[in-house]
Amino acid sequence: MNRLKIYLAGPYTPSGGDPHDAARVAHQNTLKAIKSGVEVIKKGHVPFIPHLTHYIHLETEEPLPAEFYYEYDMVWLQYCDALLYLGASRGANRELKWAEERGLKIFRSTDEIPLASPWDFLKAKPEAPAAME
Repeated sequence: MNRLKIYLAGPYTPSGGDPHDAARVAHQNTLKAIKSGVEVIKKGHVPFIPHLTHYIHLETEEPLPAEFYYEYDMVWLQYCDALLYLGASRGANRELKWAEERGLKIFRSTDEIPLASPWDFLKAKPEAPAAME
C-alpha cells in the first residue's frame, strides 16, 4: 500500500470549563494528537498534525484569531488522502464533513489504518557499538 497523507482532526481548545485551565487542556489535546501522529508514522503513513500550531499560538506576540487557524487547517486538509477523527469539536466536525463530502478515507482510530510500506529507518536496527579493548 502507498503511504497516505493523513490529517488528524480532533479537539484543540476546551469547550466550557474553567477558562484558567484552557492552556493546559489545549496542551493535553496537542500531546494526544502528537501521540496519534506517531502511531500513523509507525503504520508507514505521513500525518499532518494541525495541533502543532499550538506552539505558534503560544509564541505569537499578537494573538491570531481562531478563524485564522480554521482556515489554515482547511488549506492543509486539501492535500491529504485521509482523515483520522480523534473527537468532536467545532473545527474537527467541519473537517470531517469536508473530508466525507470529497470522498477521503475516514478513520476513527489508528487501529483502522492499514499498514503501508514501513519507513526504512524504522526497519533497520542500529548496530551495537564495537566492544572497546
